[in-house]
Amino acid sequence: MRYNLRQIMRRAWALHRERGFTLMTALRLAWGEAKGVKLYTFNVESERAGITSYIVKAMRAGLSDIHEQHKVEHLRAALLAPCDRLGVAVLDGKTVGLCKYALRNAA
Repeated sequence: MRYNLRQIMRRAWALHRERGFTLMTALRLAWGEAKGVKLYTFNVESERAGITSYIVKAMRAGLSDIHEQHKVEHLRAALLAPCDRLGVAVLDGKTVGLCKYALRNAA
């Protein structure tokens, strides 16, 4: 399958200018749009405290099963994900869902 590279670059630069994404994040989003793949963005910087408090709460309660361990590993990976200057990271759908779950259950 062939892609229109000029159109992808134009879209990436538009995202970079209009929304303030870094060029790397904008390229990922533009390629995702071209391929028809839904990419998920998440504002990690502003939500870092909620995710961290959920991890601490889960560690104190004890990680009883393998699923809880995987949740914590995914959330730690989200905290280490490369972000643009606005704190937006491009993550997979499962990680974004876990971040939102952690924010709801952090309190």
